Amino acid sequence: MRDTLSLLKMLCAAALIGVAPAALAQNLPAGMSGYWKITKMHPKKPLTTASCTTNPSFFSKTARGSRVLMSDQKIVWGPATATSPAPRVSMMEPADFSAHHSQAGVTLHELSLDHGSKVEVLKLGAPGTLPFDTVVVLDPSTVYFERCGIFMEAVHDSGFVAPPLPNQQQ
Repeated sequence: MRDTLSLLKMLCAAALIGVAPAALAQNLPAGMSGYWKITKMHPKKPLTTASCTTNPSFFSKTARGSRVLMSDQKIVWGPATATSPAPRVSMMEPADFSAHHSQAGVTLHELSLDHGSKVEVLKLGAPGTLPFDTVVVLDPSTVYFERCGIFMEAVHDSGFVAPPLPNQQQ
């Protein structure tokens, strides 16, 4: 009886250890999974800074039309893959977002983020494995992949176009 109870405790502990990392990991927000097709780059002529290096193959005109796969398990763009990207979702005040990205020469208005409410930002926990390290959500069907103040606009490649959010209606 004692051996059975001890064995049962060990099995429960092993199950808990196996499930805990999955339960603690943060997933992508709803609607973010799937393929995203890159449509344009902001600014059109990016400024180079000594403090930040970007991947020229991603942040160029040739990237237009390429696709990025996003899921809870991995993010893939071409040969670059980040497994377990561990995104950290946060909401930024528009003024803070603008101050952080002002060196790039892109305004909130150019990114259509000047709707007054907070900006949803996903910081990826896999630095260096992808050519971008941040995903900025414009709406459920449009995101920006960002690094060093260069933004690549992408739309959901499934053909789904979300209606404007309540705070974006005019």
